[in-house]
Amino acid sequence: MDEILAKAGSQAVTFAIRSGISIASSYAIKTVATFVQKIPEEDATRLKRLREKLETRIEIVSAAIDLIRLVAAKGNTGLGSTLKLTKDLKEEIDQFDARISAITGNFNAKKNERDSIKAVEKYILDLLERIEEVIPVINLSLTTSGAKLSTALPQQVSPGRLLQASNYVTRNNDLFEEEGKNVQLGPVFALTLFSVFQNLTASESKARVTWKEDMRKALFSVWRRPSRDREYDYFLKIKESFDDGLYHDATEERVKELHFDIWQIVRLFFTASGKLLKLEERNSPVLVLKVDKNLKSPFVDDQGTSTEDIEWLAFGEYEASNESEESETDDADENYTSSAEELEETEVSSSIALLEYIIRLSSLQCNDQKSILQVHDERLSTYLNDENPNSIEGKKYDVEEVTTKLEKVKLHGTNS
Repeated sequence: MDEILAKAGSQAVTFAIRSGISIASSYAIKTVATFVQKIPEEDATRLKRLREKLETRIEIVSAAIDLIRLVAAKGNTGLGSTLKLTKDLKEEIDQFDARISAITGNFNAKKNERDSIKAVEKYILDLLERIEEVIPVINLSLTTSGAKLSTALPQQVSPGRLLQASNYVTRNNDLFEEEGKNVQLGPVFALTLFSVFQNLTASESKARVTWKEDMRKALFSVWRRPSRDREYDYFLKIKESFDDGLYHDATEERVKELHFDIWQIVRLFFTASGKLLKLEERNSPVLVLKVDKNLKSPFVDDQGTSTEDIEWLAFGEYEASNESEESETDDADENYTSSAEELEETEVSSSIALLEYIIRLSSLQCNDQKSILQVHDERLSTYLNDENPNSIEGKKYDVEEVTTKLEKVKLHGTNS
């Protein structure tokens, strides 16, 4: 399915690239910072210098490691050995955090102060040495793979939509800090939901992908929720609305509703044309989400995705029927009237492009566990980038070329 969507010319971005190194190291560094406040000044000064050196080294190597993991996720098999090396380094950082936490947890200024200081210092020096060993290998891998970091804004990005989405995300951050409960991010999106199933041909060598409409009118919303283990955690809610111009028997039909965590989205596809779904009558944007329901925890990292529990969800802009159809039963009226009343009090949008950017930015905050205002430009560029070389981009026009064509038009008009 990934290959089919890529060949269709859709923009694509992989979300299963979590900044595990920087997250794990931040906890360890904070633990060391707390520890140095409890020890004599001379020892504290020495450990502070080591801690700052460690923090700098990890910050430098984290961006390179994230890039290696991204390139490997795109199918670069030559980075397999380096990827294993980065996994080992992450495990060592995790062990470092556990060891430092154990030392600080059992720290007693009268009984084991000297031993604790020596142990912390040794662990920091060992980890620094390990990072110094890894850096040349990482540099060599990046050089031979041809991968590079970029801070430039990708060409296909709409600055207006990006600013609008970032405004929603930052406002949601502020509101969540105030309320500390489930808070909706951005507007409710009125969309049409499609799901996919595949029919194999007789030779079973090719798959014919068929999309079917699951919800004529789906109300899509993104929510941030409190979490015991994570500062940034989001889930997506998709609820069917019977206020869609179709007949619904409320006695037999139930409103369908879907929920899944944002970290279960492993890939996103976006196209400006409904032809991606082979829906010729639709010429509006389409968003396709690859959801891995097999992922049970956001902490599952570098293990790839399953093939047995993948769900493909496609969303197109909801197109209201031109003919106003009246429901044949009062029950059906009641079923969707309450939903319509709820929407009157909520901001509603049908912009697929805005939803795409909201998902990209909230996924970034969820994976990196920091505000989008704090992430590095390279990391932000990774989440805004289009990784599909076959994507269809808008034609670029040269000013002189357009001017020349206009002059020709004027000349034809004069001669006639």
